[in-house]
Amino acid sequence: MTIDPDDFREVMAALPGGVTLVTALDADGTPRGLTCTAVCSVSAEPPLLLACLDRGSRTLAAIREAGAFAVNVLGAEGLDLARRFSEPSDDKFEGVAWSPGGSAGGAPLIGAGAALGHAECTVQGLIEAGDHWIVIGLIEAGGTAGRGPALLYHRRRYVPGPGPGGTGTPEEGPLPAGAPGA
Repeated sequence: MTIDPDDFREVMAALPGGVTLVTALDADGTPRGLTCTAVCSVSAEPPLLLACLDRGSRTLAAIREAGAFAVNVLGAEGLDLARRFSEPSDDKFEGVAWSPGGSAGGAPLIGAGAALGHAECTVQGLIEAGDHWIVIGLIEAGGTAGRGPALLYHRRRYVPGPGPGGTGTPEEGPLPAGAPGA
């Protein structure tokens, strides 16, 4: 017997998570991306991180094709992007300031106004886990931009995290694609 799905979602909603955009280029060079809170560091030596992506995600398909991806850490200014990238759409990148990364297959890096940092990764492993895949990435390059508050997701709301300019005022939003229950 396992926990009821609604109870599971409530338990996981109590855990705040940093909001990221996981991005990749598909085989045609089209940028793909999604909002993801299920990202964490794995190892400092070698530098590894993981991201959990829904098995039906077009971004996951692009990551598999390219063998590379980027994780863009959103600041509080990235709230609109978090909402945009949490919904299925073919034109998520329309009007979004991004540039191809210099490593890891040129995965899209989001402009400094919305992103506090990024990690450019090559795929080191894929592990099937329920209705998601855990993507393990070797961090080939990365950087930070600014010191503003991070964007967090807590109790199904976007919340500016602590730091300069962080208000802690919740913002309603759809469940990010990588969040439990998405």
